[in-house]
Amino acid sequence: MPKHPRDRFISVYGRKPVLELLEQNPLPKIHSIRLDKKAKGPTIAAILKKLKQLGLEAERVTGEEVHRISKNPKQDQGVVVDVENSAMDDFSDFFQGPLPNKIAFIALDGVTTPANLGLIIRSATAFGLGLLLPRKGSAKLSPLVVKASAGVLFKSQIVGCERLAPALKMAKAVGFKVYALAGGGSSNFYHSQFADRAIFIMGNETEGVGEHLAQYIDEYCHIPMWNEVESLNVACAATTVAAEYARRQL
Repeated sequence: MPKHPRDRFISVYGRKPVLELLEQNPLPKIHSIRLDKKAKGPTIAAILKKLKQLGLEAERVTGEEVHRISKNPKQDQGVVVDVENSAMDDFSDFFQGPLPNKIAFIALDGVTTPANLGLIIRSATAFGLGLLLPRKGSAKLSPLVVKASAGVLFKSQIVGCERLAPALKMAKAVGFKVYALAGGGSSNFYHSQFADRAIFIMGNETEGVGEHLAQYIDEYCHIPMWNEVESLNVACAATTVAAEYARRQL
């Protein structure tokens, strides 16, 4: 199945973020580079030098054209790059294809803050987990997410879906066990036995994991906390989950 149009490209803008993108190894596949014809300065010079080294060329356009693509005229600083999003797979293809015997994902339900999404992507990738990301009710893969992930987004395994429930249903059909992280979860997360194929659902701080997903959840877990702290930011909780999963693989 072809990628959803919103999943094909990610726009990266701003002089420093674009330069950092161009310095990545391996370099993500770049679709287009637009640079304000009036843009000057040392960072612009560094971008142009790096492009020359890479055999790439920027299209010099008006500032208005850069703003149209970036949709953020206050922060694009006259440069925007469209990067092909090779990280995003569609769930209907992914879960029907060949899968490793041991694989894990963090799935997000209602996480709408780009900074949280970027941090979760960074943690999941660092600890060897993929991300199951619905388009409905979640933050989009945007320049803000790229920035929060510190560029790790382009190294991540991300499986996209329109809504989470059908993806969970298909995942369970191929042997995944689904764990939901909830403050009132009956199981201590550190005592739970993780299946070889595991999905950990993280909800937002206000509503948690939605009841509409209950039929797909095998176990509700809580992360024990001290000093009367009631909950963690979802990005902190996702890091805790990913780190514990990785520790058990050692």
